[in-house]
Amino acid sequence: MLLEVDDVTVQFGGIRALSGLSFNIEEGQILGLIGPNGAGKTTLFNVVSRIYDPTTGGVTFDGKNLLDLAPHEITTVGVYRTFQNLALWDKMSVIENVMAGAHTRSKQNVFTAMVRAGLKKEEDQIKADAFRVLSQLGLTDVAFKRCAGLPYGTLKRIELARALIGNPKLLMLDEPATGLTHSEVGQLSDLIVEIKEKFNLTILLVEHHMGMVMSISDHVVVLDFGSKIAEGAPAEVQENPEVIAAYLGTSE
Repeated sequence: MLLEVDDVTVQFGGIRALSGLSFNIEEGQILGLIGPNGAGKTTLFNVVSRIYDPTTGGVTFDGKNLLDLAPHEITTVGVYRTFQNLALWDKMSVIENVMAGAHTRSKQNVFTAMVRAGLKKEEDQIKADAFRVLSQLGLTDVAFKRCAGLPYGTLKRIELARALIGNPKLLMLDEPATGLTHSEVGQLSDLIVEIKEKFNLTILLVEHHMGMVMSISDHVVVLDFGSKIAEGAPAEVQENPEVIAAYLGTSE
């Protein structure tokens, strides 16, 4: 298993956001994490990306205790994430935004940065890598344009590119379809499957768009009120009575 979430509970005062949650992600899988609003999806995402500490439980990534790491250190072991709300710099060019995703690969330290030793060579290499990733995502035509004013769907792809340049093992996608049109959601679904193969990724996907989740996920975990209520293949989960009740409610 690449990622193991073991009996994770997160409590904020009297509110229990997650309750004894356990699931695993196998290497090479796309795992969809779904549930109604307030189910605990974002809380779990924030535990894995080290923004929150769990009250109890553990998270293991590639055999390492992920909870030993600070938020800024998770990329060093190969965990990268995107955000529901875009976190790009509007006034920077597309390629500069993507290059920023490679900061953890830099060999620069305070001394070498001061004297600029090797800085040009390293920067040129990162720029070449950024252009290569942009090419693989069909974004070379906007590589040297500022992000400000670009279509929303394009900005979503740029954020993906920024994560990919870091050579992730696990890519965590937080509501990537938010704000996209129906056709853009279809294109994004195809792109996610494509980059999984091209970049040898494992993907943890949090998404409200059920059509997207069910069409591209290998495995689905369903949360409701902080607890896991179902887990399995997409077709199996869709037929689960508890999942149907959680999304649609039940008639008295």
